[in-house]
Amino acid sequence: MERLGLLNFVPEVILDLGCGAGTESRTLAERFPVAYVVGLDICPLPLHTQSSQRNWVPVAGNADTLPFAKATFDLVFANLVLPWCNPDAALKEVRRILKPGGVVVFSTLGPDTLIELRAAWEYVDDHPHVHSFADMHNVGDALLGAGFTEPVVDTDRVYFSYGELKKLVDDLRALGATNAMTGRRRSLTGKDRWQAFADAYHSNALQQGRLQATFELVYAVAWASEQSEAGHTGVRVDLPQ
Repeated sequence: MERLGLLNFVPEVILDLGCGAGTESRTLAERFPVAYVVGLDICPLPLHTQSSQRNWVPVAGNADTLPFAKATFDLVFANLVLPWCNPDAALKEVRRILKPGGVVVFSTLGPDTLIELRAAWEYVDDHPHVHSFADMHNVGDALLGAGFTEPVVDTDRVYFSYGELKKLVDDLRALGATNAMTGRRRSLTGKDRWQAFADAYHSNALQQGRLQATFELVYAVAWASEQSEAGHTGVRVDLPQ
């Protein structure tokens, strides 16, 4: 959200991609009171919450196949959405629905995210337990491949600490960040496997008596070229008169 202040850019139509319960949508509606904000999420349940902003509307849809016509939005804002979809397809869709000269601002997760969790499970079995996240160079390449210009990508790291491993696991489940990979182990985690995992995590990630969990954040800003792109018609957003 802070990066929007560096753009010297006042959008008229905004898409909050992967809006969840609409927290960022409401912030965008307050920050740009003359703009029209659309919040899209694949799960319709959080969208039942009524908005106090008259310039925000929730929509159910998929980031990989956005239900909008080309050149609809001036700004696409996406907070931690790309890890849970096909990033190449999503970025191409974002490019399609952006107006020429429009901008995408997003955050995603880098490969060092939950590195302690990944290392601990490697002591237990060879099944994938943590998603593979693209590094910032791949994110920049994906933006260029989708037709964006002037991509600016940078990274940051946030470290969380926990008194016990179960609290970390509970937080990940509450975030909806469970293992959805096709190669994941399908059976239940028995006591012996859980204990082996816990022992490995404690031996590798203990910092000053607490367990550490790393999140690598990748931030990106990129512009849609002035030349219009072809694409399917989709559904155009009707702005209020």
